[in-house]
Amino acid sequence: MTQHADSAVDAVAIQAITQEERIRLSNEWHARPGLRQAPPMRCSHVMGLRNESTVDEAREEFARFCRKHDASAPAAGSRQHNVSVGSCQVKWEGHTEAVSHTVMVPGNGQPPFSETALDLLDREKRDALMSDFLVGVHIEVLPPQGQEDPHGHSLASSLLASQTLHGGLMSGGHAAVWSAFQPDADGFLRIVVIDLGIPEGRLSRLLQRILEIESYRMLAMMALPRARQAMADLGRLEPELNRVMIRLEQERSEADQEAALRAITGIAASVEQIVSTHAYRFAAARAYASIVERRLEEVGEEKIGGYQSYTNFLLRSLQPAMRTCDATERRANELAQRVARAANLLNTMVDMVQKKQNQALLQSMDERAYTQLRLQQAVEGFSIFAISYYAVGLLSYGFKAMKSVGLPVDATLLTGIASPLVFALVWVLVRSVRRRLSKRD
Repeated sequence: MTQHADSAVDAVAIQAITQEERIRLSNEWHARPGLRQAPPMRCSHVMGLRNESTVDEAREEFARFCRKHDASAPAAGSRQHNVSVGSCQVKWEGHTEAVSHTVMVPGNGQPPFSETALDLLDREKRDALMSDFLVGVHIEVLPPQGQEDPHGHSLASSLLASQTLHGGLMSGGHAAVWSAFQPDADGFLRIVVIDLGIPEGRLSRLLQRILEIESYRMLAMMALPRARQAMADLGRLEPELNRVMIRLEQERSEADQEAALRAITGIAASVEQIVSTHAYRFAAARAYASIVERRLEEVGEEKIGGYQSYTNFLLRSLQPAMRTCDATERRANELAQRVARAANLLNTMVDMVQKKQNQALLQSMDERAYTQLRLQQAVEGFSIFAISYYAVGLLSYGFKAMKSVGLPVDATLLTGIASPLVFALVWVLVRSVRRRLSKRD
């Protein structure tokens, strides 16, 4: 009865867990709502690496910020949370290896970029955001400038202090996006978005995609320095492996093979360390790069005149970097395969040497066994004579005893007659015993 009750309780628990998972998975479709703010407006975005901290610790830190400003804290287990603090809308997101904060505020009378959305947060929060700073973006969404500057290129060039801008029409031609892709004094990238009649919801999605592009492309590019370092390490190990194989081809003594085996083992350990150390970074870079490429497709950029497009500029740097990472990973795997083949070849050579040594040892053992057999046969001959000698001696004592009691016997004659007979008998018995032992073996 109890067993059936426990089974029923387990079934209910499984159903409850399944229901909870189903709800959580269903909520994933709404897990990343964007901030909405009518233009003109300004936006600041900061992403920082979590380093040793966990998502839970980052969530709790943001919860303290929310409680400080009498705002609702994020729910347990959540990875994003939107909150209003004064005139600011703040969005917190916990990523796999980073945490991002996005701040939106309405446009005000201040000149663009003279005051950012981030400046409206308290100094303690700003310092905390800059402590693990990786990606920073300031965006100004401005109204159109009239027929003299229909797409806002001249305005953007003036605000960004650059004659080389990259951009185009996005979101079905409802917005023009411009950037010089040059960080300011604080390390933030500045982007100008010209409102060409874009609805508020569509603007929210466009800004979210732009911020994701900037965030994920930097996360993807984090693999490039590692790829270059790995390339340098592989460039050092490949000639070392070649030298070991050349030396092994020229000198095949046992000492050379042992030295080559130690060298190849060291190279194999180094290659494996390179592969295992950078495998996650390269896999993450591919995932981030695919997100960037997908978001660039989603913004639907249309080229404006002779200006280089926003999308082409980003892909021109991102794609070669990802190809470098892929090439590094392939090169490391190919070197690992070469090392494995070299180790197998060396093991084969060592096996051959060991087989030759074993063959020589067996031959030496055969010679020793043959010598022992000859010695044994010689000893057998002496043993026949010895046994015969003692047996004849015993018979002689018997014959002499018979003569002493008065029997008419000649002890010397009988001893002489018995000697060959005893020798023959002993010889037959020894041969019979040896034959039986040979059959048993």
